[in-house]
Amino acid sequence: MAPPKKTKTMALGYEEQRQENIKRNKEMIASILRQKSQVASLFSRPKPKKPLRKATKPNPPPKTLRRSLRSRGLPPPDSTQTPTPTSSLSREAPSGQFPFTDALVDSDSCRPLVEAMRLSEESREMGSVEKEVDFGLDVRVELGLKEENVRRIVGERITIVKFLPVLSRSIVVSGNKQGYLGFWDADATGENGERDSDGVSVFFPHRSTVSGISVHPFSLRKIYSSCYYGDLCLMDVEKQMFDIIHSSDFSIFSLSQSPHDHNSLFLGYGGKVKSFDERSGKFVDAWEMHELRVNTIDFHPGNSNMIATSSSDGFVRLWDLRCIDKDQPKCIKEVAHNRAVHSAYFSPTGNGIVSTSFDDTVCISSCPQFEKLSIIKHNNQTGRWLSSFRAIWGWNDSFIFIGNMKRAIDVISTEDNIVTPLESEYMTNIPCRFAIHPYEEGRLACAGGGKLYLWTKM
Repeated sequence: MAPPKKTKTMALGYEEQRQENIKRNKEMIASILRQKSQVASLFSRPKPKKPLRKATKPNPPPKTLRRSLRSRGLPPPDSTQTPTPTSSLSREAPSGQFPFTDALVDSDSCRPLVEAMRLSEESREMGSVEKEVDFGLDVRVELGLKEENVRRIVGERITIVKFLPVLSRSIVVSGNKQGYLGFWDADATGENGERDSDGVSVFFPHRSTVSGISVHPFSLRKIYSSCYYGDLCLMDVEKQMFDIIHSSDFSIFSLSQSPHDHNSLFLGYGGKVKSFDERSGKFVDAWEMHELRVNTIDFHPGNSNMIATSSSDGFVRLWDLRCIDKDQPKCIKEVAHNRAVHSAYFSPTGNGIVSTSFDDTVCISSCPQFEKLSIIKHNNQTGRWLSSFRAIWGWNDSFIFIGNMKRAIDVISTEDNIVTPLESEYMTNIPCRFAIHPYEEGRLACAGGGKLYLWTKM
């Protein structure tokens, strides 16, 4: 039997029912939304009323042009721990000569330098004085740190540490990231003859990070320093004057002095090493020794014509100054690292070279031609906020000093390459830079942050 045909009346009834369903669903959804908004209003915080706008808008503040301190000839902002010299803030970028008083941070702290002037005459005769080395001294067990041998010298981290070459006295000079030079006379005594609790002099002669300090044993009263800003400064202790003897648009990354000529300075400009004559105030020679910046320049203790350079290009190179071609200089020996080399120094006898690299190695090159290599694994990742590690030799060829990340000193024995840590409760910073006293065995200075630590024989 065939199904009944749909009529027009049936179609109209279906359409009306569909429209009623749509209307009912809309009303249901609207009711749900109203209930939801009412419940949400019970738990929501009242919105603060906006203040009425004023009829007239205030004038916008004038726009100021931001300029860096360097472009204005001002020093970088100092830490609260080291006062900033007001005279340095008022004067422009240093040039020519200026007295100690224009760079002195503390006006009552010149006594250690006056004492160094008194000892300068004695230092002239140091050429006939031979350093007595006690090969029985075991620095791994006989060196210690006392609480009174810790001084905060400057506010920011120290980048360079040196001992003044003075007999029977420990005067440490340091340079920091902001351009300060700090002097610490660890043997200073007060009026009553007892040891002075301070003995610190701080000056502000540079405009940026101090990259090098050099003091010649036959000219103690002349202290040379360099900085990343391109200034080479002479500090004349006798005249109590600073003198910017050379200024350049290029950064100076390293500084060294010829052992037999205190007027001959060697500067690292990028990958170049330049010889500067202090008497004439001019450069004598220049050699392109590396592709990247030269971090250290060190003279052979027995041969003043031989130097060792370390560079960020990953190479340690030995040079004979008597036979360097100015156009295409060729080194006599090369040691390669996988990453940047922070330092390279000759041993006291000149029979070895120790280099420190960012590839986490300390390399010892020994034998007459430096062909024997000993590689010691060492964590050299100091990061951005610390100075890079630079390993140095002790008073003989037996031990090497380098800092570690555990606030201790690693002593490396060159005989068996065993690393022994020197630890102290008074070492509150990570030691990064080191110096040994050239005439007093058993006196080791290290710098961490803005502090100096003087290790002595116990």
